Amino acid sequence: MIRFGGRRESFIGVDLEGRAVRAAQLRPAGRGWSLGAALVMPRAAADTPLQRAEVEALRGALLRQGFRGRRIVVAVPEDKLVTGVLELPPRSSGAPLDDIARTELANMHGYDLQAAEAVSWDLPQSSRRGTTQAMGVACRHADAEAVLAAFDGSGLQVQALDARLAAVARACGPVLSPDGITAVLDLEWTGAMLLLVHQATVFYKRTVSEGALKQLVKALMEGLGVDEDAVFLLLAEVGLAPRAAEHAAHAEAIAPAISKYLDSLVSALRTPLGYAVAQYPGAAVAGLLLVGHGAGIPGAAACLQERLEMDVRAVAPADLVQGPTSLAPKARDPALVAAVGLAEFADE
Repeated sequence: MIRFGGRRESFIGVDLEGRAVRAAQLRPAGRGWSLGAALVMPRAAADTPLQRAEVEALRGALLRQGFRGRRIVVAVPEDKLVTGVLELPPRSSGAPLDDIARTELANMHGYDLQAAEAVSWDLPQSSRRGTTQAMGVACRHADAEAVLAAFDGSGLQVQALDARLAAVARACGPVLSPDGITAVLDLEWTGAMLLLVHQATVFYKRTVSEGALKQLVKALMEGLGVDEDAVFLLLAEVGLAPRAAEHAAHAEAIAPAISKYLDSLVSALRTPLGYAVAQYPGAAVAGLLLVGHGAGIPGAAACLQERLEMDVRAVAPADLVQGPTSLAPKARDPALVAAVGLAEFADE
């Protein structure tokens, strides 16, 4: 069994994306891991930096919800990361590929090489021969320091900052296709993140602005004349597949807006999925995994499956790790997948 630096529990994964702070911690269970604690703490304002009062509230909530320790791994906000696919010399050339990758990524996005932290990884061998393809991710030091500053003096110890794309892919490891290509769509407040994964390696990432849940919520608020909380209740309990007969009228009222939202996603996904097949012609796209807040909309996965003509399923922590009955509602929440992946960040 893997131990996280000799500890009997993982770090606490803290995901700041969207309208809530989400946290998860794992504990040993047989030969694997179990969801030991989980938390969803709503935020007053989704589009603002984390405030000191929110950090203090988070620390108290972690204590009350059974989290152990104070060491956390935090996801860098998506808008503070830059990514890119890089064409590098062959590994056999002996060239310093890591240094070249950092330089190429800085040139691609126009930032000072010394002002950011960057990582890269080789991509699986594709149809393009004679080069090494790599995926690079970078965060400017100023942006990283702003995230860290929010936790200064809070009693919570930030052990690492992680990229959300890495956390989501890591968490989804147990349900990725072993041979084919898996698409992962993370539906969140400010946008959707599409990942393409082959041989357990992310080789494509795109932010899909059409997938921003806030656009769907705004449309429903204006169309129905209700507040944001009412819309989120309708999306969670009714969606396109109402869980109770008395919700049928509500489903009829909100279905057009949800269908329009999903149609925009389908249009945005077709080109990247075609790219995946061209990049790895011997590997078919095995399916699409939905994670994030929007993945919990009843009927959304079935609707996308019909329109994309491929296997689509929503994924929650219960599909990835074991969990006690007491945490069953949170274990079924797709919005906690990224937090689970952050908790799986291991000591290097």
